[in-house]
Amino acid sequence: MIGLFVVGAIVLVVVAIGVLGSGKLFKESIPYVMVFEGSVKGLNVGSPVVFRGVKIGSVSSIRMRFNYATKAMTILVYSDFDPSQIEIVNIDKATVKETTLRDRYASMRELIGRGLRAQLEMQSIVTWQLQIALDFYPDKPAVYTGIVTTIQEIPTIPTPLQELTKKLESLPIEEIFNKVNLAMDGIAKLVQSPELKESIANLNIALKDVQSLVRNVDAQVKPLSAGVSETIRDTQKLVKNADSQVTTLGTNLNEAIGDGRKLIRKADGSVDSVRVGLVDMINTASAAIKEAEKVLEELQSSARADSVFMYRVTESLSEVEKAARSLRILTDYLERHPEALLSGKGDGGGK
Repeated sequence: MIGLFVVGAIVLVVVAIGVLGSGKLFKESIPYVMVFEGSVKGLNVGSPVVFRGVKIGSVSSIRMRFNYATKAMTILVYSDFDPSQIEIVNIDKATVKETTLRDRYASMRELIGRGLRAQLEMQSIVTWQLQIALDFYPDKPAVYTGIVTTIQEIPTIPTPLQELTKKLESLPIEEIFNKVNLAMDGIAKLVQSPELKESIANLNIALKDVQSLVRNVDAQVKPLSAGVSETIRDTQKLVKNADSQVTTLGTNLNEAIGDGRKLIRKADGSVDSVRVGLVDMINTASAAIKEAEKVLEELQSSARADSVFMYRVTESLSEVEKAARSLRILTDYLERHPEALLSGKGDGGGK
């Protein structure tokens, strides 16, 4: 009975150790140490150590070390990693020997060389509990403190909040506040200055003047638009009158040219009839030219000198003048040489 009682007590002790110790006695663990700057409030013994959200260990101890010579205080966080949480693949198990602690530390140093760093991270916003997060930061240098030499140290980096705090501490806060106070004083003086009040009053007067000007412009826009419309209508009438007069002038010019051609065809009748016809034609052309000049005088008041209409009229008058000149020369020549109607113009006929 006593033996059974002793055996039962031993079994109970083993079960209690296994339950209360979460089975740590039967698990392999790898110790690491991390040194954090600043406060670790919210980090407790048993807080998880995670790699990208996967728990690979827990905090086993948190201690403070005081350097009497330098009067510096350092916070040491010890943790135990569970290697069973990491599955190793693509390895020949037949050639792999039993992994020692030295081998595991060598593998950790290789990961640290690739950028593995430890950082405090918020575990719960409600409880404000912290945890240790591991991840790769190749751009962050690996800083070893060398305080503990018996356990492999994992370099740490500050949290974003700690980095922001350092930047804020480096800022000249007092100087910034002084400048802000000076700026606020200047703004207050500017707002209370009589010049600003006078400027506001002048601005109100200017706005009223602008409003009055806008009303006057609105009142004058309608008469102005009516005058513009009348001017456009008068211009249209003027263009129509000019078109009709140009048509009449063109008809008279065509008739004069036709009469000249008929006179030339009948020149072989007699010299006298030719001269009479030429004189009549010249008189007709002169009358047409005078009529054209009258029309031009009437149009000069409404048409520009560089317009297409004036250019065409000028060209037509020039052609009529050339024809009249040619007819005069022909008449003079026939008066001097009437035989030219029968024999034609000789070599010396132009003299």
